[in-house]
Amino acid sequence: MTKKGRKLILVRKDLLEKAASITAKEGRTMFAFTNEIFENAIKAHDMETTLEEIIELYSYIVLGKTVGLAILPSALIDYMLNELYRSDTEDLMAEARKSGVWFGKSLLVKFSKERVLNILQELIKKYIWHSLDLSITERDETVDLRCISPTLSQEKTQVISEFIKGAFDALNYKLVKDNCFRGIISMTFRLSSTKPSVEEDKIRSDSSIQVYVSTE
Repeated sequence: MTKKGRKLILVRKDLLEKAASITAKEGRTMFAFTNEIFENAIKAHDMETTLEEIIELYSYIVLGKTVGLAILPSALIDYMLNELYRSDTEDLMAEARKSGVWFGKSLLVKFSKERVLNILQELIKKYIWHSLDLSITERDETVDLRCISPTLSQEKTQVISEFIKGAFDALNYKLVKDNCFRGIISMTFRLSSTKPSVEEDKIRSDSSIQVYVSTE
């Protein structure tokens, strides 16, 4: 067996101090700790990704769980949506809206208002419906949302549209423009100058919904 050599490398002092603190707490050697980091970085490279992207994805998965997201096969979700759409479209859209409200309220509790829109966009794109080409653009007190996906059915397009409306309603935005077609969602929201009424806030708080996400 070929003997594995060692080399001296330069590391930032602050990173080295943090690593030393971690290894001391875990009872590990710095040698084993740094080798593990390099091994995982190489594995990520072989997977054509980076540790940063993997950590970001993991953080959104953890966040998704904390706000009530659950993963189900896309075929099962499509079947349920199709059946509910045919049997009770009105209630399905109402529940989608309520789910969005609850989701938006959850984000407000966990993040600052300055970060909420970006977190919302990333969660929808990377966790809930990752096949969507979604963009959220802020302009002063207005927000433009564009969503395109050629694979979306009419039923799923409408459900996503209502979910998004509910989320923005929870963030105190009012819908001013709404265009929704199969596979295309285009909306403009404006920040409301008034706070939600006590009754509105109670309704939002009562919307305790679990959101199911597709594995598509």
